[in-house]
Amino acid sequence: MNCGKSIRKGKSFVAESENHKGTCFSCSPFIGYVMLPPGNAAMTRRSKKHSTLCGVVLAWNQRRKRYERQGQLVEEIAIEKARLECEKDQAIRDDKNKKAAVIREIKDQEYKVAFAKAIRQRYPNCPAKREEDIAKHACEKYSGRVGRTADAKQFDAKMIDLAVEAHIRHAETDYDNRFGQGKGKKEIRSEVRYDINHVLRQWKG
Repeated sequence: MNCGKSIRKGKSFVAESENHKGTCFSCSPFIGYVMLPPGNAAMTRRSKKHSTLCGVVLAWNQRRKRYERQGQLVEEIAIEKARLECEKDQAIRDDKNKKAAVIREIKDQEYKVAFAKAIRQRYPNCPAKREEDIAKHACEKYSGRVGRTADAKQFDAKMIDLAVEAHIRHAETDYDNRFGQGKGKKEIRSEVRYDINHVLRQWKG
């Protein structure tokens, strides 16, 4: 499904999936179709199954500089069929979701413990229990911090260093107190770089 027209960056478009080039709305075959918002995986999956055609609507996120899924276009009857199916097994899916949430939380706590151990191994002289504070902060879910990256989950040395450096910057230097003096973040970070490196060397031993 590709109309061949050039879609200007920032304009929304519809495609068969996130991996397809897609078509502009004026040329799309989804006239009369209904937009199903994201957020319910079962409804998304089942409505697609029941619809003759299904189009993924993608819109430009200016902050993240990328296209993101806004929902999908399906036939109205497909949404109704999906809704009825979801109502029938809602209790079963809720139970599965609760169990899955518990498992995810356990795994997340195990990951934080493992990340803390990796910090201690790389920085054996850091203060007692400090590795736990660093791991808890760096690995906080949905924070977007370094501990949530794929490399960090492989205990990449660079990611561990970045997490430790971030902690030292705020806890072991006067970095936070330097703001409000007309200086930018980049300049302030440069000013405390020596102090950070000094602490890093001490912690590494």
